[in-house]
Amino acid sequence: MDSRIDVRVARAVFAATFAFYLLSSGREPPWGDGNIQYMVAESLVHRGSLAISRAWPDDLPRGRNGQYYSTYPIVASLVQLPGLVVLEAISAVRPDARGLARPLTTHVACSAFGALTCALFYCLCRQRRLSRRASSAATAMLALGTTVWVYAHYSYSEIAQAALFTGFVLELLRVRDDPTPRRARWLGLYAGLVFSIKYIFAASVLGGVVYLALALRRDRRLVLRLALAGATTAVPFVILALVYNALCWGSPLTTGYTPYFATYWGENPAVGLWGMILSPGKSLFLYSPPLVLGLAGLPRLWRDHRAACLAVIAAGAPVLAIYSRYKLDGDYSWGPRFVIYLVPALGLSFAAVLDGWMRQPPRWRRRVVLAVTLTAGVAVQLLGNAFYWDHFIRISMDARDAWLGEPNRKGAIIPVRADGHCDCCFEDVHQLEWLPPFQPIRGHLWLLGATLAGDDAKAAAASAPWHEYTALDIDITRSYARVRIDWWGLLWLKDFPQLWLAGVVVLLVLAAGSAGGAVAWYRAHRSAVAAADPEP
Repeated sequence: MDSRIDVRVARAVFAATFAFYLLSSGREPPWGDGNIQYMVAESLVHRGSLAISRAWPDDLPRGRNGQYYSTYPIVASLVQLPGLVVLEAISAVRPDARGLARPLTTHVACSAFGALTCALFYCLCRQRRLSRRASSAATAMLALGTTVWVYAHYSYSEIAQAALFTGFVLELLRVRDDPTPRRARWLGLYAGLVFSIKYIFAASVLGGVVYLALALRRDRRLVLRLALAGATTAVPFVILALVYNALCWGSPLTTGYTPYFATYWGENPAVGLWGMILSPGKSLFLYSPPLVLGLAGLPRLWRDHRAACLAVIAAGAPVLAIYSRYKLDGDYSWGPRFVIYLVPALGLSFAAVLDGWMRQPPRWRRRVVLAVTLTAGVAVQLLGNAFYWDHFIRISMDARDAWLGEPNRKGAIIPVRADGHCDCCFEDVHQLEWLPPFQPIRGHLWLLGATLAGDDAKAAAASAPWHEYTALDIDITRSYARVRIDWWGLLWLKDFPQLWLAGVVVLLVLAAGSAGGAVAWYRAHRSAVAAADPEP
C-alpha cells in the first residue's frame, strides 16, 4: 500500500466534502448546546473572559464569582474561534454584512470536522486493506448517506466527536500494526482531543488503552515506551481541562455538571439502547440507511477484520454503555444524537460489503441494492438538513397536546420553562421517539411538501401525518410560523436581499470549491486505482 497515494486521496476527500458541507450549510445560527459553546468563544474574543451572559440549561449552577460558565469542555468552544475571527474581519470591513456572514461562519467548524470525519474514514478503510475503489465509494456513502452530513450542517460538537473518535480508532489500529513512539504520539493526540471535546470519552480512551495493552502484552517494555510517548501529546489536553475547570468552577475536578447526575442518569440500559438503535423515532438505522446494508457485511468484517472490530468495541462500547443510562435520549436532535460518534466506525461494515462486491463480477441485483441504499440515505439527510429540527419538534408538542392531552409536568426532572414546556424531558419529547404519527423523518417530509407548496398553518395541518390516526382539527399556528427552509443561500435571497451580490459571490466560490474538490477526489481516486492495489 502506497501511503502517499492514499494521503493524496484523503486530502482531496477533505477538500471536496468541506466545500460541499459549507455550500449546503444552513442559515440558522447556533442554537441549544451549540449556542452555549459559541457564546464562550464570543466571550473570549470580545471580553477576554470565559464567563457567558446567561444560563444554559436554565438551571445551570453559577460558577466562580457568581457567573455562568459552560459545562462543556473548552475545546468545544475553541474550535469556533477561526469562524469567529473571519466573522469579525468581515464585520470590520462591511458592518452591514454581519447578518449574512454570521450563520455561515458559525458553520465553518462543523463543516471542517465533517470533512475530517470523511477523510479519516477513508484512511481507516485503507488501513484495513480495503480496495481503493471500495474505500472511496464507502466514503462517499458516509458523506452523503449518513447523519455525518446532518451533523456537519449544525454547530453542535457531535460531528467533532465523530471525527476525533474515528481518528482515535484509526490510530489504535496503526499503533497495533506499527508500535513506534511516533505512532503512539499520534494516538495520544487523538486521545487528548476526543477527551477534550467531551469528557465522557475518557471511558473510550481507557477502553482503547486496555485494547492496545492486551494486543501488545508480550512486550511490556514496549507498552511502557508507547504509553510514555502517547502521554506527551495527551497530557497537555488533560491539563487544559483541569485549568479550565479550576477557572470556571473553582476546582480542577469540578465541571459544573455534577448536579445533573442524580436526575438525568439512571435509565434502564436495555431501554436506552433500544431507543438509540431500534425505536421508531430514533433508530440509528433509520437515520443512516447504509448501516442497514452493513449488516450483511458483519460476518465478513468479523472474520477478516477482527482487530478493527475489537478496537471499535473497546473504544466505543464504554461510551455507549454510559449513554444507555441517560434518561434524555429523546432530546432535541435529529436522530440518535448520542451515537453519532460511532457512525463512521460502524461504516466499516458497509465498506466491507462494497469491498467484497467490487472484487467480484458486477451483478445487477447488487447495483439495485446499492442504488436504493444510497438514495434512501441521501433522501433522509436532505430531509434532516431541510429544517432545523426544533421546528417539527415544537409542532409535534402542540399537536400532541391538542390530540392526546397536555402532559403533567409537575414531576419532570427538568425545570418547566416560561412557555410551559420542560423541553427535552420525557413529558415533552416521548412522542418523537416512540409514536409513529410523530416520526421526525416523516414529519420533515410533510413539512417540506407544505413549505414548498406555500401552505399556511391550517392547510399544512390538514395533510399532517397524525391525520391517519385522528380526524381532529389541530391548530399548529404558533409553531408553524417559525418554520423556514434551512439553507444559507436564503439569507441573501430572502433575509438580506440587499446583499445579493455578496451572496452570489460566496455561492460561486463554494460551488467552485465543491466542484474542484470533487474533480481532485476523482483524479486522485483514478490515480490510486491505477496504482498497484494489493489484495489483503
